[in-house]
Amino acid sequence: MAKEPRQKILFIDDIPALCEEMVTTLCGEGLDAEANLSPLAAIPTIVRGDYDLVITGLVIAELGGFEIIRRIRGAGCRVPILMITGFGTEQSAIEAARLGVADYLTKPVARKELVARVRRVLLEHAPSPPSRPRSLARMISGDVKMNAIFEKVKTIAPTDTRVLILGETGCGKQLLAHAIHQQSKRCQEPYVEVNCAAIPSNLLESELFGHEEGAFTGASKRRVGRFETAGKGTIFLDEIGELGFDLQSKLLHVLDSGKFTRVGGSKDQVSHARLVSATNRDLMKEVELGRFRADLYYRLNVISVELPPLRERPGDIAILAQHFVNQFVPDGRQPPTFTPSAIEMLRNYPWPGNVRELQNFAEQLAVLHRDTEIEATDLPPRIIQHGLAGPVAAPSDQRMPFRKAKDQFEKEYLLEVIQEANGNLAEAARLADMDRAQFYRVAKRHGLTTNPDN
Repeated sequence: MAKEPRQKILFIDDIPALCEEMVTTLCGEGLDAEANLSPLAAIPTIVRGDYDLVITGLVIAELGGFEIIRRIRGAGCRVPILMITGFGTEQSAIEAARLGVADYLTKPVARKELVARVRRVLLEHAPSPPSRPRSLARMISGDVKMNAIFEKVKTIAPTDTRVLILGETGCGKQLLAHAIHQQSKRCQEPYVEVNCAAIPSNLLESELFGHEEGAFTGASKRRVGRFETAGKGTIFLDEIGELGFDLQSKLLHVLDSGKFTRVGGSKDQVSHARLVSATNRDLMKEVELGRFRADLYYRLNVISVELPPLRERPGDIAILAQHFVNQFVPDGRQPPTFTPSAIEMLRNYPWPGNVRELQNFAEQLAVLHRDTEIEATDLPPRIIQHGLAGPVAAPSDQRMPFRKAKDQFEKEYLLEVIQEANGNLAEAARLADMDRAQFYRVAKRHGLTTNPDN
């Protein structure tokens, strides 16, 4: 049986000896580690998904530790990051937590402690095995909430109970209604779908219940409505919150008596269809505002199923994106796959149009993209721009004054070089490329030494 690949660790610092020591320590404990002296060179490889853990210092000449983290996160990469600094102030610890650092260590760090922390972070952030997507009719999902909905549908579908499906536009209400029909005892009977928002209100009554010849101008012959067409099957009324008050009353009569009358007719027709309805509105709020009949609401809402928006089930984004790409790729062409950085960027996008928006995006990619992989840079501008949006600046009244920030940086920098020099201030001054007397004065001002001969 093939062994699982080891998780890869990258250490970033501009001190060669420190990098060598860190790699030797981690590799000596059976971990797969390497180092990079250049943060700017390292960031693209991190964003590409080459590493499972990044360890960085705080003070690095080319790019500071916090800026490294901001750039990694700004590119949509969620790799866990461990920060090691020579002196941890309360302010820097708060900033590290705000940026989502997985762990924060202050030097000196014992070898066993370092390895234990690294192993813990790797374990906590180890990718869980992908959940096997489950399907219900034409719906697929690996999300726990969606799978619970699938089970609920399998329970209620064989009954004749009315179902009200709730959820934002584009989250799959139509597919779920069709799944209820397919799982029901009526699956061999007609399935009829009506979008109440897409039909002008003056024509909707005729659309639902039909009309007799001469019922109104243009009614040159009798027309059978959707309730009759549904027969003993299922009729799905989408966007039912758009019904006017008159039609609400007539629909209520159908639900209460099972009878309706064609427009312009006098003979009762009998409906044997099961009703499934859906809305993206808060119908209870509509009832409170007097725009929807309370008695109709309770007739419709015998059992409700609420579909979560796509942003609340991020695990489904990669599953659905790849599913749609496979579905729409032209015949004879191998479907491209998404790189880890592209998936992270997709997961960070809020998908206001939900599954429908994701499907449209995937269809466009499937048709136009000819490479074997889909990189983050291949995604639509709206997704890239959202992923690259930098952190929101703190309000001006919360920003640290320049002098205080400068003093904090100086103190942390001096502490790091002093610790690197094992407390030898002359060596620390050389490492900092500062005049020895100047180094002593600055170190003393920050309370780091009282003895210039140290």
